[in-house]
Amino acid sequence: MLQQVKNFNRIILSIGSNVGDRLKNIESSLKQLSKICEIKKISSIYDSAPRIYEDQGNFFNLIIEIDYKNTPNDLLIDIKKIEKLMGRKKTFRYGPRLIDIDIIFFNNIEIKDEELIIPHYDWMNRRFVVEPLSELFQDINLSEYNLSDQKLVKLANINYK
Repeated sequence: MLQQVKNFNRIILSIGSNVGDRLKNIESSLKQLSKICEIKKISSIYDSAPRIYEDQGNFFNLIIEIDYKNTPNDLLIDIKKIEKLMGRKKTFRYGPRLIDIDIIFFNNIEIKDEELIIPHYDWMNRRFVVEPLSELFQDINLSEYNLSDQKLVKLANINYK
């Protein structure tokens, strides 16, 4: 199972938005990300109900695989710059977000410090991460994860260029 992360030598980001024009926000984030990395694969867009704090609109989510030449910490800095450039404001944990870009995996690297946890601490409990991953990578089997209580609707493919 992928929870071990071994032999999954890929850089994977999760992108989500539930404020404003969600599709436009995700397209804009992809355009910005393409300036700092090569986007290799993009999942379909999924519509997902919010988790934990449920009094907010649904999210659009997708997963991308990228090629990035610098360190995981450099990627985090670049992502935070993109989120700020796009107008993301600090609210509260699990609250509404114009754009949210998370590093899920960074090759086989494992990091756990105050700034960054890789692999993402909760990826295997998020259907909006696992299902798009299973769409892109055949070695990820959605049935191995207990996520059937989470509502997720596959919408469409995205063209950001």
